[in-house]
Amino acid sequence: MKKFKLSKIKLVTILEISVLVIISSYAWFSNKSNPSISQNDIKVTSAEGLIIRITPDSDARTEVDLNQILGDLSNFELKQVSSMDTKNFYTIDFGEGLSKTDPQFIKVRPDGDGYIDFKKWGYFDFDFYLQTEDFAKHIYINKDSFVSGLAEKAIRIALTYQIDGEEEVVIFGETKEDGTTTFPYTTKAVIKEGFFEYNNIASEFISNQNVYTFSDYNGGRGEDDSKEIDLSKILLTIPAGNSLKINMKVWLEGGDVECTNVLSSTISNMLVKFGSANVLLDAPNVTPNNTTVTINNLTTAMEYAYSNDQSTIWTKVTNANMTFARGTTVYVRIAEVTGVTPASYVTKVVFN
Repeated sequence: MKKFKLSKIKLVTILEISVLVIISSYAWFSNKSNPSISQNDIKVTSAEGLIIRITPDSDARTEVDLNQILGDLSNFELKQVSSMDTKNFYTIDFGEGLSKTDPQFIKVRPDGDGYIDFKKWGYFDFDFYLQTEDFAKHIYINKDSFVSGLAEKAIRIALTYQIDGEEEVVIFGETKEDGTTTFPYTTKAVIKEGFFEYNNIASEFISNQNVYTFSDYNGGRGEDDSKEIDLSKILLTIPAGNSLKINMKVWLEGGDVECTNVLSSTISNMLVKFGSANVLLDAPNVTPNNTTVTINNLTTAMEYAYSNDQSTIWTKVTNANMTFARGTTVYVRIAEVTGVTPASYVTKVVFN
């Protein structure tokens, strides 16, 4: 007896970002020409089964835009910053210029009122809430997500959320970095403020940054939205009727070796799209009875089919003692009750 999974996709959330990048030399470019927003088309939308809230008790929404969350972005500049853990951010100060003094890393600190001004420091930092309704959902990064343009390798997108009281942080980038031979560390994110020697940064100031690609968390649906969900590639699972805060940060990583002046005056576009799939019920505990060619433990709460793919048409069981032809393979699952329960994992029953 084998268990198979058949699940349905639900598209969840879309964020679109268009950025004009105007920067100059090296990783940690050395002049004051900063990237700026050229278009303001950043939206969050949701589909059936998942809603969005700006605050835990705000009205449920199906669409918001970044202006509603962060305010007017017309004069926003995307400035080079660096972070290893997405909590502590550092910027660079060249003082009077490299010919006169060493540069220094400066930690981004809140203003007097305890608020970090994202416009001042030049990176996005905002929260939103995802809420399920009738069913629990597995959340993943949909295959349509992308970052394009010459700046794509230096841009980072971080998602932070809590699961069972434990904080989870995932940093996404164009190139995976996990310290292996296949994916070596190349980004040297800043971990300490102070003066340093440009192009020869002491190890005490920097550390490795773990970076994942969207494909690492695509739910196993990198080619087809209707494929079986891969639980090793989901971001998180939200129980039915629950709300979860998601923090998203977007920045230009100064410690990335790709942050050079070849990015000057280029456009970088970004689409982050979350997908979801129902958390399915356990597969039914059914087995073949080869003597009577019936299925043990079959009930009228189940349905059956002779295939198990996206084109399969399932038939409701009306007779728990129904017989099948010898030599056939039958797939059995708990019948989905639309709007009440999701379908289940599938049990494969093979008759001799």
